[in-house]
Amino acid sequence: MTLEPFDRLRAEVDLLGRLLGEAIRAVSGERILALVEEVRHLAKARRQGEEGAGEALGRRVEGLSLAEAEALVRAFTHYFHLVNLAEERHRVRVNRLRAEAETLENPRPEGFLALAKALKERGLSLEEAEAHLNRLELHLTFTAHPTETRRRTLRHHLERLGEELEAGEKERLLARVALLYATEEVRKARPSVEDEIKGGLYYLPTTLWRAIPRVVAGLEAALERVYGRRPRLRSPVRFRSWIGGDRDGNPFVTPEVTAFAARYARQVARERFLQELEALVRDLSLAEARVPVPREVRSGGEGVERFPGEAYRRLFAGLYGRLEREELTTEGLLRAVRLAEGGLEGVGLGPVARAFLRPLEARLTAFGLELAPLDLREESAKLLEAAAELLRAGGVHPDLLSLPPEAQEALLTEELGSARPLLPVGEEPQGEALRVALGSMRAWRDKGAHVVSMTHHPADLLAVFLLAREVGLYRPGRPLPLDVVPLFETLEDLHRAPEVLRRLLGNPVFRTHAQGRGGVEVMIGYSDSNKDAGFLAANLALYEAQEALAQVGREAGLPVFFFHGRGTSTARGGGPAGRAIASLPPRSVGHRLRLTEQGEALADRYAHPDLAVRHLEQLLFHFAQAALGEGREPEPAWREALRGAAEESMGRYRALLGQEGFFPFFEAFTPIREIGELPIASRPVYRHGRVREIRDLRAIPWVMAWTQVRLLLPGWYGLSALEGLPLSLLREMYRGWPFFATTLESAAMALAKADLGVARLYLRLVPEALHPFFHHLAEEYRKTVALLEAIFEAPLLHNQRTLERQIALRNPYVDPINFVQVELLARYRAPGGREDEGVRKALLLSLLGVAAGLRNAG
Repeated sequence: MTLEPFDRLRAEVDLLGRLLGEAIRAVSGERILALVEEVRHLAKARRQGEEGAGEALGRRVEGLSLAEAEALVRAFTHYFHLVNLAEERHRVRVNRLRAEAETLENPRPEGFLALAKALKERGLSLEEAEAHLNRLELHLTFTAHPTETRRRTLRHHLERLGEELEAGEKERLLARVALLYATEEVRKARPSVEDEIKGGLYYLPTTLWRAIPRVVAGLEAALERVYGRRPRLRSPVRFRSWIGGDRDGNPFVTPEVTAFAARYARQVARERFLQELEALVRDLSLAEARVPVPREVRSGGEGVERFPGEAYRRLFAGLYGRLEREELTTEGLLRAVRLAEGGLEGVGLGPVARAFLRPLEARLTAFGLELAPLDLREESAKLLEAAAELLRAGGVHPDLLSLPPEAQEALLTEELGSARPLLPVGEEPQGEALRVALGSMRAWRDKGAHVVSMTHHPADLLAVFLLAREVGLYRPGRPLPLDVVPLFETLEDLHRAPEVLRRLLGNPVFRTHAQGRGGVEVMIGYSDSNKDAGFLAANLALYEAQEALAQVGREAGLPVFFFHGRGTSTARGGGPAGRAIASLPPRSVGHRLRLTEQGEALADRYAHPDLAVRHLEQLLFHFAQAALGEGREPEPAWREALRGAAEESMGRYRALLGQEGFFPFFEAFTPIREIGELPIASRPVYRHGRVREIRDLRAIPWVMAWTQVRLLLPGWYGLSALEGLPLSLLREMYRGWPFFATTLESAAMALAKADLGVARLYLRLVPEALHPFFHHLAEEYRKTVALLEAIFEAPLLHNQRTLERQIALRNPYVDPINFVQVELLARYRAPGGREDEGVRKALLLSLLGVAAGLRNAG
């Protein structure tokens, strides 16, 4: 009997749960298995409203030994690893069924066929659609994240487990689950940046390597079905990395680490492309006696003694040798592949070219021999400090930092009219800022962009040009060979961003650079703006900043390309990325778009090639249409109403954070201090030294702390300010303004994942005098849920039923981890608790367990 997809999911979850139980019995003993089952039943009974179940669960957890507490957390965390695997497999099955069921008349929503139809309905010919798609560049930028610290060993076991589920071998399944359960979940020491580089790039040479050719082929096939003729497309997807180049606030990203990042990525790419070429030497055994071969293909294999009479084999054997000796560039290899494709197509062997060579061409376009060019990122203050030392050493000015911003810009602009370096020959930098800046630029091989965080003035970016000149990258009157990208993060910086960009594009040095680069890339940060102004005000500020920045670019005659610094949580711009693109301001999306990818989102989107293809398909569906520059502007009355509500929302949010006693409440209620102390990630959680107030804290741990206690406050707090607007107006805005709808639906996701009952457990850690803060947050939560349901005229997740079902299934298994976490926090904070390595380890596991259960924790 063939099971329906959801029944099959349930059956796989049941099977994996039973196998985990057997593994627990074998590795930890019958007593621990009985404890896990007892706690699981109590948690389920509590969720079902059984009287006294919650109190019984709390008493049982408080009486646990440390070994029992750790065992419980490990068991439920491993359960989530297995459930996540089963859900990934379920999504793959559902995706395949939906793909098989689609027709030209009824294409799958957000799919390639739907995109091809939409382009034709907008009046584009095949040639125009082909040209439009070939201009698109979707840059996905992988960044490190503290909640995705699973060892690659665990990922290996989970991948093999998926294969063994497919094969259905019960004994090997049991063995694999036992191996998984018996493996240490996390490293004993804080992960190094090198660890994060290897872990963060994991999906590029694995699942994404397989997915990219399918994306290109899927787009081509869809256009062929709609237009009747197959076009020739290149990969619209590119990859970048921040891991090993993001120095902002991370003292461990040294020039040596930057060099390692580039070296490691190139090594991985080289190995994969060597495998591709080796396979082509094996497969393209066409005999010249039977198939005519172009002279260029024949000459490409000169010097290769093997394979007489087999020109294609000789060509690729020669390329293999040159790549092995590192004598090839991406462009050179791409030219050779296209030459071979043309030769095969010219003699009627187009299917051979499509099957064997087009995948390699797609991978070369998407990855190149660099795999993912590295961005550098540094805070503006550090860059100006480095520039100041250079100017002082060269006798240009004794103290750049003492000048007002306009004078800094003028001085740097004048100095950049010369090609001379400033540091005397043989003299080493005295300051750490200059030493690291110059060292990183010299170590930076495969250049992405140089991102300047906390950009306030044009001088912040001109400092990069001065540093680049010192290492030979800048010449007066020419563009740099890389983008210099301002990052606008706080509310104040977002409001000031259009004027900063206007000044930049009026600056002769930067304007010449932007013209040479074909436009200017601007990064906007979703994390710090949310932490600074609250959810609603930050979202509106980001929307309006993009409108204004795009207009500045139009006035200057240069396109503005946006780089969206989104996180995984809804508080940091997370959620369905395709719908987020659809909700961007009309005419703000050009042919190039960048997004950050990080944390649990990497596993969620890229753990399986089918999932990767579907995610990229959804992104491209929205991006390709948004890049046409059409779209309805919001009604002026809607914008005015939302501005007023956003101002009120920000006032409420800032009043809460600024209220006396709130910061001590936050420290006691959430595990924020522990997130900073435990070995979760290489980057410190504080911007400058110890955290004494909210603004000292980085955005990711701020969001992660609220997620751990199941309140997710940054993803919804302040939205109740909308209650001041007429309900009829709010419903009209929700129906007619995609940005407003996406904002509310993102908040609904956060509210649905929140849980007041679980959050209340953490009050045990808070002095009673501070309890009113929790009661206020609980009231705001209830009020916000009621308001959104009134606007939707439906339940919170009315259009996200799959997520609703996932939350309901997961809650009884996340809850025990929270119960144990509260107990572990109490023990850790007790005298001597921080020195107890067992408590530290169990607490770390609980943090990662909640992240695994909720899946978008920061």
